[in-house]
Amino acid sequence: MNPKLFSQRMPIVLLAISLGGWDCGKVLALGGKPAKKQAGGEAPIAIEVQDAQGTRIAATGIQGPQPTTASADLSFDREYQPGDRIVLSGPRRIAVRLDQNMPECLLYLPDSSHRSFTYEIPNGREERQTGSAYAPESFSGGSHRVAARALNRDELAGYRNLALNPCDLLQPEDGPAQAYPHSSTNSHARNLYDFAARNAIDGNAQNGHHGIWPYESWGPEQRLDLWWKLDFGRPVELNKIRLMIRADFPHDSYWKSADVEFSDGSRLPIQIGPSAGFQEFPFPKRKVSWLRITDLVPSDPSRWCSFIEVEAWGRDLP
Repeated sequence: MNPKLFSQRMPIVLLAISLGGWDCGKVLALGGKPAKKQAGGEAPIAIEVQDAQGTRIAATGIQGPQPTTASADLSFDREYQPGDRIVLSGPRRIAVRLDQNMPECLLYLPDSSHRSFTYEIPNGREERQTGSAYAPESFSGGSHRVAARALNRDELAGYRNLALNPCDLLQPEDGPAQAYPHSSTNSHARNLYDFAARNAIDGNAQNGHHGIWPYESWGPEQRLDLWWKLDFGRPVELNKIRLMIRADFPHDSYWKSADVEFSDGSRLPIQIGPSAGFQEFPFPKRKVSWLRITDLVPSDPSRWCSFIEVEAWGRDLP
């Protein structure tokens, strides 16, 4: 795809996720009444597309069947315009697919005003545009689908990579996250989107190069005070971390050692090698709400060091 054409067609869009229940429908409509709460007190899900002025373009539950508490699905035909946004409500632990070309995200929504999550859709393909860290087909074209569903008990209890979140957002370092897992850092090179902290938990493990998708990474400046943090938003149980360094040699070097700090006050010293594959660091089970990788020591301080992916394996807690 021509990058200029893609940039012109890719607006900035907002996605808000508020805690409630679930609604199911597939409509293309204007207007409509908000869904009523169901028995049990949970509000059904409501997926809505709005323009920059807040006018409703499409929504579930307007002409379709009565809402359910299991899932919601909205398809609509419209090329995104600057300022368009998608508003979606659901439970605290939800699975969301923001676009038919994006992977599903398992999210935890914290207590906040209306328990809301606002997602800004990536824009453009140049390095300084948010879309540089996403596949070109994401959020493009004239037909779109947004879907959400409740997590089942097996998913909540299962052993998995609790860091994975392709829907993670850049936000101010001192601001609270709207949805978890969430990554943050004190540095990403030249403030380019393809070197942001969220790239290390997006699930894309393409290695051997650097720059825009599919080689996005957490790529900080060449500093000695670096840290990268992963916040879960609630207590979880972990017993393993896996790291993949960016291996664009000889452009890159690598961090040969680091410390992993945990919210329970414990630390895990790790030794990192130049392997292009995942490197695994098991440890006794820990109940934590965040971890932070710090005290990073480069093998060659004159070259760039980066992480392609960081995984945190364990189980969600009730």
